[in-house]
Amino acid sequence: MARRTLNRHELRAAAEAAEALGLNTPPERKPRSEPVERRPKPAPTVRMRVVWAVCDLGGRTVATFDYPCKADAEACAAELKKKGKGNHFVRSVKEPMG
Repeated sequence: MARRTLNRHELRAAAEAAEALGLNTPPERKPRSEPVERRPKPAPTVRMRVVWAVCDLGGRTVATFDYPCKADAEACAAELKKKGKGNHFVRSVKEPMG
């Protein structure tokens, strides 16, 4: 069932009457709060590169080789083992680019 169309003149008269009584006042706005402190942006991290490190059994690095030169790193580890310098192994290590 359709609602009856409201007369705009009657609506205006009702709004003016409410305004005269003080009922039709807009609500007061809240004062703005102070801005929140923002976290500082983290410092950019240093770019890293992967190298092959020949290490002794204590984990100390004896020599480093660029990533494409894995065969050279393994040859160095085998040579050190052959010389009787102890066991050595090859592992990948990340170091800062510089």
